[in-house]
Amino acid sequence: MKLETSGRDLGYDSNQSSQPEIVKVISECIEKLKELHENYSNKRFTPQELKDKLSEIRPKMELLTSKWVPDILYALLLSGGMGFNELKHTLGMSSRVLSDKLQELVKNGLVVKEEVDGPGTKRVKYRLTSVGKEVVFSLTPFLLGIYLAGNEGCKN
Repeated sequence: MKLETSGRDLGYDSNQSSQPEIVKVISECIEKLKELHENYSNKRFTPQELKDKLSEIRPKMELLTSKWVPDILYALLLSGGMGFNELKHTLGMSSRVLSDKLQELVKNGLVVKEEVDGPGTKRVKYRLTSVGKEVVFSLTPFLLGIYLAGNEGCKN
C-alpha cells in the first residue's frame, strides 16, 4: 500500500520491511479513515449544524495545536513523566511559557501534577492522564501525515 495524498506519492511504502511498525499501523489507519470518509461523505450538514459541531471542538483544538503543546505531550508520553525543570531544559522553553501550558493541560485533564518524594525534598512531576495518552495517540497520525508530506504541503 502506497501512502498518497491527493494523488501525490509521499515516498512511503508500507510493504518495506525497513519501516517502523508504528508507521505501518498509522498509515493503515489513515487509509481506513480515507475509506470511511468516502463512504460517508454524502452526509451534508446544515450551516448551523456545522457551526455547532465546530464550536464544540474549537477550544480543545486551539489548545492541542498551540505552540509547545504537542512537544510537551509527546515528551511526557515518551518519558513516562517529567519534572518541571526536566521539561524546561529538554524542550528549551521559558519557565513562564511552560508553566502556562502545563496549567492549561492540567485544567483540561490531559496532564496530572503529582508531588513525588525525592531525596530530602518533595518534587513535582507531570505525567499524562489516561485521556492525555488517548489524545497523544490520536494526534500521532496527524503529525505523521505532516512528516510524510514534508514541507511541500506546509508552507509558512
